[in-house]
Parts: sequence; C-alpha cells; structure tokens
Amino acid sequence: MKNWIVVLFFLSMQLVFGQERKSYWVEFSNKGTSFDPFSYFDPKAIERRIVNEVNLWDSTDFPVNERYERSLEACGAEVIYSSRWLNASYVKADLQTIERIRKFQFVKEVLPAESEIIYAETTPDELVMSNENNSIADLSFMQIHLMNGFLFPKNNITGKGVRIAVFDGGFPNVDVHRSFEHIRNEGRIVGTFDFTKNRANVYRGNSHGLATLSNIGGYNAEKQLLGLAPDAEYLLAVTEINLEILKEEVWWVAAAEWADKNGAHIINSSLGYTEPRYAPMHMNGRYTMVSRAANIAASKGILVINSAGNEGATPSWQIIGAPADADSVLSIGGVNPENGIKINFSSFGPTAHRKLKPNVVASGTTVAASGKNGYKIVNGTSFSAPLVSGFAACVMQMKPGLKTMEYFNLIQQSAHLYPYYDYAHGYGVPQADFFFDGKPIKEATFSVVYNDDSTEDDVDNNLTKTINENAQNKKPKALIIRLTNKHTPEAEFKGFDYFYFHLADANGELVDYEVLIPEKEFTLHISHPKAVTFRAYYKGYYFEMNL
Repeated sequence: MKNWIVVLFFLSMQLVFGQERKSYWVEFSNKGTSFDPFSYFDPKAIERRIVNEVNLWDSTDFPVNERYERSLEACGAEVIYSSRWLNASYVKADLQTIERIRKFQFVKEVLPAESEIIYAETTPDELVMSNENNSIADLSFMQIHLMNGFLFPKNNITGKGVRIAVFDGGFPNVDVHRSFEHIRNEGRIVGTFDFTKNRANVYRGNSHGLATLSNIGGYNAEKQLLGLAPDAEYLLAVTEINLEILKEEVWWVAAAEWADKNGAHIINSSLGYTEPRYAPMHMNGRYTMVSRAANIAASKGILVINSAGNEGATPSWQIIGAPADADSVLSIGGVNPENGIKINFSSFGPTAHRKLKPNVVASGTTVAASGKNGYKIVNGTSFSAPLVSGFAACVMQMKPGLKTMEYFNLIQQSAHLYPYYDYAHGYGVPQADFFFDGKPIKEATFSVVYNDDSTEDDVDNNLTKTINENAQNKKPKALIIRLTNKHTPEAEFKGFDYFYFHLADANGELVDYEVLIPEKEFTLHISHPKAVTFRAYYKGYYFEMNL
C-alpha cells in the first residue's frame, strides 16, 4: 500500500507578469504535415503494422505540425511534449497566453490538465524484503515453474527476435549487473531514453526498473532464469520520478509513441495511476490519459502488458488501476507462487464499467536483481507483469505473424482456469504447455446435484457455504458438490487444487465468487437475487449451469 504524505508544493507555478502558469493540452484541428512511414519508423514497426493490418499512412501517426508548436512558443507558451497520437501539445502557459492560443485557427480545443499537486511517497511495498522462508534458488524456480515456463527454453524458445519496451522509474546498474551480461554482450538493449530528463542515459534513478527487467530476461547468480525472454531485444524508457506528478502520464504517452516508432512488439509497464489523482469511477478504461494511450498503442499492434496494482488491501480502492483498466491492455494480477491463489496486495477487478480485470495472473513474489550484482526477494504485481511479458515474448517467437489481439486471447486461453474467471485471478496463470500440447479436455473431477427443495438445515453446516445477499425472504437453492476423485485431506491441498466458483447475473457480471478448500462433499446454498449462472473449476475441470 502506498503511504502518501500530501505536500502542497507548487512546482508547476511560474509567475510571468504576475500570472500563474498552468498546464494545458492544446488540441489541433489538423496535422497539415507530410509523412514517410518508411523513413520515420523502425523496420520492425513497419512489419508489425503490416501484420496487424494498420494503415501505414494513418494520420494519427503523422508528427504534430512543427509550425503549430513554434506558434505556441512564440505566443509565450512552454511546449513540454507534442503527441502525434493525440494531435496535441502539452504546454505550460498563463491565462492571458492561453486566451490568445484559443483564437488560433489551427487550435481545435484547449483543455486544462488536472492539478499538479505533488505527493511524496515512501519506498514502494514491492521493494520491501519478503519474509518468505523460500530461498533465492527455490523462489527463482517457483516463479517460472508456476507457468510451466521451463517448457519454452527446453524447446529453444527464449523470446528471440521480439522487442520489448520497459517503462519504469530508472534502470541503475543494468549496464553492469551480471543478470544482464548476456543481453549487453549481444547488444540487445537497442534503445534507451529518459523522458524525465530528456536524454538517453537511463542507468540511474529508481532501482524498480532494474528489478522488473530482470523478471523479463535476467538470470540469477546460478544462471537460473528469472524471466522467460533472455534472448529478446529491449527498449528502456524512464517515465517516473520519486514524486508523483501528472507529468508522469505525459511521459508515459511519450514513451509509448517512442516505443511504437522504434519497433516494440510488447510494452511492459509495471506502473499505475490511482488515488489521490483519480477516483474509482475514473477507472473505466477511457478516462485517464495513459489508458487512452495504451489502447492506441494496442491499435498499432503493440501488446501492452500492465500490472493490475497493489491496492488489494486498501479499503478505499477496491478496483483495478489505470492503465490496467484499458480494454486492450493485458492486465496482470499477483498470486502466491506456492498455491496460485491471489496474494493479499494484488488489486481486485473489475473496471468501473464492470469489464473483466485482471486478465491473467503470475507470481507476486519473485527473485529480482538488486544493487550492482546482487539479488533479493521482492513483492508486488510490478513483478508479475514482467513474468507475463517474458511469457508473451516466447509465444510471439513460437507463433510469429499473429495479430496482437490474437496473442492477447491466446495468453488468456492458456491460463489454468480458462474459461473460468473471477475478479481476483482473471483466467488464472498462463501455462506454457498449452502451446505445445493444447488444452486437453479433463475428466469430471466433481459433480453437481441441483436440489431446489433443500433447506439449510438438511446438511451439516460445517460443510456448507451460504451466499445470501438482500434475499432474506427468498428460499435458497442448494447445489450439492461431490468430488469424484479420491478424497485428499485438507493438509495435502496445494498448487491448483482449490475449488473455484462464481455466480453471474444476466449481463454476465459476477455477483459473487469464492475459492474454497473443498471437502469430499459440500453444499452451496444460493439465495442471491441476481444470480442466474453458476460456474466452477476444480483440478482442470470446468462446469457451468443455469440456476
């Protein structure tokens, strides 16, 4: 959980002739520029567009007209960044200047940006040492094994040829740490840029980026994989500073456009923008600047993979964060690597408009690179996202030529719970064996007896789960669950041996979901007024019925 200390620090205030300079987006009515995609884009960006059937002369790719930028500057505005996707410039200007800018014929609209109050934060939870009893070697194995990930390198699938852009707060020691020696020696860090300082050097700042990158393509000291894409190519972008300001979202947009131009196939963003900048109702996939940009990136053929957030234990924020709320973003939650169950801090879905999030999950506790040559155990969905980014790079290498949303859907389908889902685990943990063996139809591991005449008193309450919300006068429906496999004592239930079930309404939205340690036989009494569909998963078997 982020611990915020609110500091009213007017960094954005500059006084010009006694007037306060504030932030605005100046949107232009047209581009009015010539454009040659073959000289502008990296060949990988061209190839990606062709595969995804993206128009190479799409006007959203044309750079912003430089004459418009010069006109804004001549008028007295400071142009911070110009977005070709949004056809707009982010500027600092006083009110008098803005009123002059509004009258320009090429200006479509001027929108004030949100407040730039700065919030100082403590060290993020994800970088605090874990108290788990697992050793570095054991956990290194578990974070990959949870996805059956070793099947990829066993079959020479290592992310080769895939270009991954990583957005973070800095990458100190990536240029010297042994975890990335193989990447450096082969020249596979193909581009770097620090958007916060407008320069190429990224080997500074917050060590969060050092850790996340290691969970995509690094090794530990024993040469065990920490991520599944050691042979991928990398673009490293610094978009964050230690103080949270609105401009970080501008830098995120800038980095996304840069990654697109430089041929990224995947964007890994272990970042999120939530309270106090936004309210839960804003997490609808369209409101925030970064969510809009993330969807545009996906429309350009980039697979955007973003952490779901670490607000799962925050009562005021029981929702997914931006840009993980965007429809076309593959949003990643975190689970305990020992059992595949949601880890406490991982954010819950869905979005504000009730769309399924997270999409899939991975280990929320990992081993990551630390310092100049060390390693440590870290916690956070910041590290589950890069694990899936490495996984996705392997899928792209193994199945070249697919469209981005085909990769998106395949990764969901590979997850261990699919087609079952809930708002804590999404479709579950992606499984590498899906891409080698497919997903075999499993024999039934349980049966369901629907007894509409049962009452709550006719079974042992110790074996009963009651779902009853605002239905005091409604007679419960009894679903008697009988496990058909040999009964396993509770103490032996590990890994994926839990019983998952959910209740959905007529619109397909979940009204309740649970994960249970099952008994040989147990009863679910359901009296939720909106529940019309029951779905369950246990040991590879999926079941669905109408209530």
